[in-house]
Amino acid sequence: MTRERDEPKPLSEALAEVAADLGLPEPDAFQTLVANWDQLVGDDLSRHCRLRSLRDGVLRLAVDSAPRATQLRYLEGDVIDRANGLVGAGVVRSVRIAVDP
Repeated sequence: MTRERDEPKPLSEALAEVAADLGLPEPDAFQTLVANWDQLVGDDLSRHCRLRSLRDGVLRLAVDSAPRATQLRYLEGDVIDRANGLVGAGVVRSVRIAVDP
């Protein structure tokens, strides 16, 4: 179905286009990661880090100490693979970690 240029479009379609232009993932992707974070990185590590954002394929995390940041850097490939298993291939392409006590 093709739509004339001046025809209105559904709000959900318009918001999806804006989100894509801003580099944001599907709306449920970040919430899915938050809800399953302890399963992605394990209970112990999940208590020491939190998800900040997901934009342009970059998952930004905050950890409470430098040793935890190092631990997450070693697990980065696994985190990306597990995250993409939940939200779809290619949604998460890299991880950025910041220490924020």
